[in-house]
Amino acid sequence: MAKDKVLTGAAGAYYVAFRLSELWYAVGLTTYGTRAIDMFVANPETGKSITIQTKTMRKASVPSKTGEPCWNWPVGKSRPKAHETFFYVFVDLKNDPSQTPDVFIVPSDELESLLKEFTNWVWCIIEGKNVEKYQNRWGIIKDALA
Repeated sequence: MAKDKVLTGAAGAYYVAFRLSELWYAVGLTTYGTRAIDMFVANPETGKSITIQTKTMRKASVPSKTGEPCWNWPVGKSRPKAHETFFYVFVDLKNDPSQTPDVFIVPSDELESLLKEFTNWVWCIIEGKNVEKYQNRWGIIKDALA
């Protein structure tokens, strides 16, 4: 079980690093076990940089009560703190390697509104209008690095 969790997390982090490298950003993955930060991303043209925490699930989408699309990821046992240059990237691998993962980019200062607590864990729930606001919105990172 722990091995599967580590490999799932690595798959999400490497996918995000791949996408950001495609956008011509310099990406540095942290050493396994580093708390809270999975990668550093810099724009070589502007010199600006950000940090990213990825959260990955093999299957994050679940049916909502309204029938609308809904995704969820465990974030941790406590609510994370916001930082201006810190972002969360939530990845749903869709439990199918032939499918392109769903990705949601959330600035850390906007994360609080997406959090819910269940049985001593904090979860990020993305549904409704927030799907369009965050899904595949690589422009959020582009703006931060411009």
